[in-house]
Amino acid sequence: MYNKFLERLLDNKPENVLSKHSIRIRKIISPLLRFIAPFVTPNSKLKVLRRANIPNQPVIFAATHGFREDAEHTIIMTKRQAYVLNGSISQVLNSFDGITAWLAGMILVDRTDKTSRASSKDKMVYALKLGTSIIMYPEGTWNKSPNELISGLFPGIYDVAKESGALVVPIATYRNGNKAYGIMGEAFNISTYDRDIGITMLRDKMATMQYEMIEQYGQCKRSDLPYGKEADKYWKEYIDNLMAEAEFYEYELERYTKYRPKGITSPQEAFAFMEKLEPNKRNAFLLRRE
Repeated sequence: MYNKFLERLLDNKPENVLSKHSIRIRKIISPLLRFIAPFVTPNSKLKVLRRANIPNQPVIFAATHGFREDAEHTIIMTKRQAYVLNGSISQVLNSFDGITAWLAGMILVDRTDKTSRASSKDKMVYALKLGTSIIMYPEGTWNKSPNELISGLFPGIYDVAKESGALVVPIATYRNGNKAYGIMGEAFNISTYDRDIGITMLRDKMATMQYEMIEQYGQCKRSDLPYGKEADKYWKEYIDNLMAEAEFYEYELERYTKYRPKGITSPQEAFAFMEKLEPNKRNAFLLRRE
């Protein structure tokens, strides 16, 4: 299937894709969609461990992103209608998931296009001022790191909060087998801090909730995990299986759209030259294993 009618959501003008009328309709159908969601969500069932009381006003939900159905679980946890910032264009345009996302409320963004990324912030501010909430995944893509609780956060969420005056509500979800767990933290005013401090505070809040769930519901101990090359193999298989659950998962795009802090080089980037290295007497020391 191809949902051609959803292409219009890529229009960069907020007033062309959002209106009070469309928000009003989605607020009417939102309770029904949230009621149905637990029965049709694949792979895992959600247990909400803690949910803070959220002010009765438009807010920005900032959720972790790490597995196929965390979007559905986040929507269930919010208990209100909210427009989701969605950058999975292939999935939206080529599956029934795109239609359900549109019905629930969605702001579509082309993550490879600078103009689309900028206009998505304008659309979110516009939606908040029209009276609806927003769900964002500030990590930008699934967290596939073997050691980071939370990936680096794109700072756009700070810009949207500051311009709209909306509070930010951190949400964390964690999956273990066919069970998923979720925590919703307290709303806070991120824009009272400067940009870097505000983003760091949000990441810390999300990571703390994530650690709490891993500590309580993790399925294995550190001593049970493999080491060295076996550990790399174990993690690759885990990630491959995770990505296989998504009908449309563009690996290169997802890798490209991971947040990269300025001035910080990843180990993969630092040693990329090794793939093209031609061994000789002067560089042989680089190939030693010890």
